[in-house]
Amino acid sequence: MSIPKLTETEIAGLCPQFTNIAEIAQGGFKTVYKAEINGVKEVIKSVAIPDADGSDDKDRYRDECVRRVEREVRILEQCQSPFLVKTGALPLKSHAVGEHDYVLYSEEFLDGSDLWKTLRSSTNRPTEAEARMLLKCLLLAIKEMWELRVVHRDIKPCNVMMLSDPCRPFVLLDLGIAFSLIETGLTHNAAFRGPLATYRYLAPEMGDPNFRSNLDFRADLYTSGLTVFEYTTGQHPIAHDSDDAIRTVTRALHQAPRSLGTLRPDFSKEFSALIDQLLKKKPALRPSNLARLIAFLES
Repeated sequence: MSIPKLTETEIAGLCPQFTNIAEIAQGGFKTVYKAEINGVKEVIKSVAIPDADGSDDKDRYRDECVRRVEREVRILEQCQSPFLVKTGALPLKSHAVGEHDYVLYSEEFLDGSDLWKTLRSSTNRPTEAEARMLLKCLLLAIKEMWELRVVHRDIKPCNVMMLSDPCRPFVLLDLGIAFSLIETGLTHNAAFRGPLATYRYLAPEMGDPNFRSNLDFRADLYTSGLTVFEYTTGQHPIAHDSDDAIRTVTRALHQAPRSLGTLRPDFSKEFSALIDQLLKKKPALRPSNLARLIAFLES
């Protein structure tokens, strides 16, 4: 049975310090509400937690869901990069509403549009300077996460907000499936479950059943390359919109991506070559020095 999302009235009852609460997005177990606290706009995030039924398997999956939210908030609290979304005034807290459980917390409100909406609604493609800035912002976010030995695993256009603020033109969101190399693994029955990922933006190494022992920041470099490619061309370098999940994963694992230069011949050969290198199937063939990459984009 699906768990009902919380109504705006229920959110107001659980978060009386907030006003002007309005639902703005929903996906999976998560619902997002815009709200205000002391005149400052924030977003309240509500995560529905699977119901317990007394079985070990179901209860361990329930625990995994709670711990993933806890990990996401903990990472965001530790990171200082302006290119990662910030936590808000509402600390993480569990609530029981009726027969169901929810976890609530808040983040800053980012006044902008995600890249997925932008690339789908506009025929105007960004300049190379804008593409470089996007990649630079993503790399700086990746660099800070990697200092904590965290891999985002879900960088994609709909998880990147484009703002009008020149100090933070692009901000990365949603660490809900972030992977930590130094914390205990969270995935229950990992050997019998597919990789946690958006298959359209699956790093090829995630298809290896033993990826957990080899995963590093280069998976995020790959998905950053996909994001920049799709944002600058309006097309995915590998996936097709009509593909099912199996075909999408097959392409991610085996099909060579198109070269950025074939769709954006106005871009410099150096930048196009960099995006092509980020999209190499083998992590060892992607760049391994984040500082050098960032310096190149700043030059």
